[in-house]
Amino acid sequence: MPWRSLALIAVLAMVVSTSGAEQVISAQEIYAKIEGKEPVYYDSIRVLGDLDFKTLPDVRVSNSFAITNSTLINASFDGVTFAKDAVFWGTTFGNASFENAAFLGRADFANASFGNVSFTAASFDKPAVFDGALFRDNVSFEDAKFGRDAFFNEARFMGDANFNYSDFASYTYFAAAQFLGDALFSDVDFSGALDFSAAAVAGRANFYQSRFSSAGFSNAVFSGPVQFGLASFSGLSSFGEAIYAKEANFNLARFSQAAYFSGAEFQGLALFGLTKFQDIASFQSALFEGDLNFKGGSISTMLLDKAEFGKDSRIILNDTDFTRFKAHWNEIEEHVVWDQGAYLALVNNYHGLGWSADEDDCYYQYRGLNQDKKQWGWSKTIDLLAWLSCGYGVRPDYAVAWSLLTILAFALLFWRGDGIRRSAKPLNEAAEEDSMPERVTLRNALFFSTMVFLFLVTLGRVMIR
Repeated sequence: MPWRSLALIAVLAMVVSTSGAEQVISAQEIYAKIEGKEPVYYDSIRVLGDLDFKTLPDVRVSNSFAITNSTLINASFDGVTFAKDAVFWGTTFGNASFENAAFLGRADFANASFGNVSFTAASFDKPAVFDGALFRDNVSFEDAKFGRDAFFNEARFMGDANFNYSDFASYTYFAAAQFLGDALFSDVDFSGALDFSAAAVAGRANFYQSRFSSAGFSNAVFSGPVQFGLASFSGLSSFGEAIYAKEANFNLARFSQAAYFSGAEFQGLALFGLTKFQDIASFQSALFEGDLNFKGGSISTMLLDKAEFGKDSRIILNDTDFTRFKAHWNEIEEHVVWDQGAYLALVNNYHGLGWSADEDDCYYQYRGLNQDKKQWGWSKTIDLLAWLSCGYGVRPDYAVAWSLLTILAFALLFWRGDGIRRSAKPLNEAAEEDSMPERVTLRNALFFSTMVFLFLVTLGRVMIR
């Protein structure tokens, strides 16, 4: 059986055999075991005195090290190299520092509790486990390196959590983690998949210029502002049903594969200016209470159907380049900010999708808004005539209504003005010299007006040809 397994069994045996009361162990006793290169196994102890490993030869712990369910008031492991597994699960730390520490074996801090602690520039060659850990004060993992999986599931950060410039080379788990302060992940490499699902951040969430392989933020709750500016996502990314209580900034981000925001709730500004979506971007059934800004962005395929918008929400598509934009016009027409290029791009988009009704409605609104911007002159006058006569060519019912109204008007004119009469006798009979043509009925006038109108329409078509 591998030595690591024997070590874990020994630790478990100690847990079972040890009573609930903490034993007091001096720091010197622990030093002596380390200097003798003996394994260290303690459970339910309180260390008397400060642990300061700077005095160790070569600052190295050569054998397995386990202090579990214990209390360490002050401990400094700065620059220490743990050659084998380091196990601290269930242990309560007061002030602790692991700056520049190197964990060559497994580092297990599951359910540990920390006061003021720092893991700045620490390196973890094997899996690092912080599941259920409680960080009662600010904590720093700045510039830390995680060579294997990193587990922070259900961890609680009562102060600020600083992971800036850190490197996660494998899978990273922050599922259901809670951040009561700021969550700082600026300029971080997530080479493996990141699971941030159902996490909650009360303060700022800063992922500025970070690099993600595959990222999952589904059902996460961001109570403060969120920053993903200049972030890059090389794999699939999911933000489905996440909640953004304040501004969500994705400006200049790049999504190489599909990005899923369906069902997300944006209570503040949703900023995607100059963002590049190289694959499908799905915002289906998302809620936007503030503006949705894609200004200057590049979108391959946008799915925005069934999305809901607040009364004053705006969709900004100025200078946006998109290939497909799937959202029915009646769902977005009251929110699209006027921009001639954006409207024409949407018209062409609906034409390419084969959504003729949406194409006509979008074009009709485009012509109306464009007309409103014009000064009075021939151009505006012609636009008004085009609107009144045929709804800019996309409202055939306007032309039908005007045709019927014209026929009726001339029929009334013929009838009331006595403009036409019918012969008193058939044409094949000789009319008497004193016979007068009869006055026509309204029905006769309508028939005559209709025939004249159809004749003129036909004549006009022939002349155009």
